[in-house]
Amino acid sequence: MAGIALKNVKLLRFGGFCGILGSTLSITLVLIATVLSPWFSWENNALSEMGVGEMSLLFNGAMLIGGILIFFFALGLREYLDGNRLTQVGVNLIIIASVFLALIGVFTFDMMMLHGIVSLGPLLLAPLGFVFIGFGTEESTIRKFGIVCGVAALFSILVLPMIILFLQFKVGFAVPEIINTFITTVWLFGMGIKLIKHKNW
Repeated sequence: MAGIALKNVKLLRFGGFCGILGSTLSITLVLIATVLSPWFSWENNALSEMGVGEMSLLFNGAMLIGGILIFFFALGLREYLDGNRLTQVGVNLIIIASVFLALIGVFTFDMMMLHGIVSLGPLLLAPLGFVFIGFGTEESTIRKFGIVCGVAALFSILVLPMIILFLQFKVGFAVPEIINTFITTVWLFGMGIKLIKHKNW
């Protein structure tokens, strides 16, 4: 990380900007779609269901734009982090997750099998990437940030739905999804700021 060439600072800043914009724009557009959709309910639906119907253009656009921007963020992140195996695995997982995020806007909810596969990317692979980066980096702040956000996001999508089902809460899968997305957004936003503020000494 300390040896980043001066010529790559622009890539870091561009990647940081993409991370901030990609994460915040996606979740904002999705939330707008939930408000504007006449049938959507947090008690009964999954977010992906908005990929078909009245809000499909808004929702699918959010997935495509977010996926592309986060892909470029991950390229900048790769330049920033130490090149050890764990951090590189983490970055690669985020890259794959960004591609899957974009593909959610292509393989929509009505394409059940393909949609089910690609929807796992942002929900599982990105948080796993945060954890790998957390354990691999030498920066204590990034380590704690990555592990906490990664574990929290994985808990929200793997454990929370089972708790909801066990306790028979009237809550749709959209709730764990949006919690997971919010945690991911926090991590992407924080790391995006870190990339933008980086300076070569």
